[in-house]
Amino acid sequence: MQILQHIPVWVFALLIGLIALGLVQTRTRHIRKQRLLGINIALTVFTLVGVVQQWRPTPWLGLGLLSWAAACLLVTWALGQSAAPAGASYDPETRRFTVPGSWLPLALFMTIFACKFAVGMTTAMAPDLLDSLSAATGVSALYGLLSGLLNAKAWRLLKLEHNA
Repeated sequence: MQILQHIPVWVFALLIGLIALGLVQTRTRHIRKQRLLGINIALTVFTLVGVVQQWRPTPWLGLGLLSWAAACLLVTWALGQSAAPAGASYDPETRRFTVPGSWLPLALFMTIFACKFAVGMTTAMAPDLLDSLSAATGVSALYGLLSGLLNAKAWRLLKLEHNA
């Protein structure tokens, strides 16, 4: 219980915000491109900042960034090649995407949050566990993979605009 007292309030606010945002995505929505891209950009930056903050004071920053970028780009490219989700469409008249509801974004948001939380707790309680090349490349690759999953879905949806 004492551990919970040392967690900043903003962490709980972020968790609640991500849950709310994820729940909204379980319903079919009609959204503009800016909204489609906004959350992906925000969470991609969130994971990238996590890499920089975690390994900036170590010799592993460069490899962590490389690991993050490689995983993010590879997953985005590989999964972005498939078709848009069933029920997705783009209306050129309204310039809106129809995005079918899915629980996947909520699961990804919670996974990103859990990873960042676990790394933060480990840094506070046992920092030596993260002071290695394998930790830097592994955690960074995981952050990149999660960002890539979000970005691949957005890329598949954006292709609908070009095909309309």
